[in-house]
Amino acid sequence: MKSIKLISGIIVLLPLSACQSYWEAHPDLGSSVNSAIQAQKVNPVAPEGNPKPTKGLDGPAAKASVDSYQRSFETKGSGSTYPGGGALSPSSGSSSGINTINTTTK
Repeated sequence: MKSIKLISGIIVLLPLSACQSYWEAHPDLGSSVNSAIQAQKVNPVAPEGNPKPTKGLDGPAAKASVDSYQRSFETKGSGSTYPGGGALSPSSGSSSGINTINTTTK
C-alpha cells in the first residue's frame, strides 16, 4: 500500500517538476519577427508624401464592383452553375436553412 502511494505521488509530482518557476523575457523578444515583417515591405514609408491618399469607395460604387465581380463567374448559355447541370437553390419546406442542389433537367 505504501509503494502505491509513493508511485502515485511520483506520477503526480513528476510533470510538475518540468514547470519553470520563473521566466525572464529578453528585452529584444519578438524583434526578429518585427524585423522580418519590416523587411518584407516594399516601401515602408509609403503613406508619407502621397498627395492623394485613397479613402475608399462609397457604397454604390463598392456594390457595383462586387456585383460585377460575381457576375464574372456566371456561365453563359447553359444557365447552370455546376458542370452536371444542377443549380444551388434553397430547399423548400425546410426551416434548417440548408441549401440543396437541384439537379432537375429542363
